[in-house]
Amino acid sequence: MVFLLGLSGLLGALTQARNATGQARRYMQATDIANDLLEQIQLWPATDTRLTPTTAGVCKDDPLDKVGALSQPKGSAAYSAYAACLRSDADLKASGRSWAGLTNPTFMDELGSQGTPTQYERYYMILSKEVRENVQWLQIWVKVRYEDPDGVRVVTVQGMRVVM
Repeated sequence: MVFLLGLSGLLGALTQARNATGQARRYMQATDIANDLLEQIQLWPATDTRLTPTTAGVCKDDPLDKVGALSQPKGSAAYSAYAACLRSDADLKASGRSWAGLTNPTFMDELGSQGTPTQYERYYMILSKEVRENVQWLQIWVKVRYEDPDGVRVVTVQGMRVVM
């Protein structure tokens, strides 16, 4: 009886460890996807229209999304307002433009082929500041949204680029 009680406690701990490992894996994948997009943006020519800065909207006022608008359900007003000023996958691969990054940000979960793949959605925005005449500083914000068993998660990475 004592052995069975100890075994049940061990099984609970193993289940929690497996869930934590899956959560960490999804977070790392989202971070890798965000960094992939950031690296691709760094390679775009300075004349690429995808580098056009965001000039208005809630994105410019709150680039970190401190209110968690992207974590809200997709039909909500907060999500819609924030997503409206971001660029998405459709903007990344617009016709006639080069794209060498990750084409399909979908990965299997810890259950492998028996589980449901995790879909990652990529967004980005660019804020601009003129440093001096003919020198522009671009602040690039990349966000990756995905669903975890606990709820929606958003990973944000930031980069900078100087355009002369």
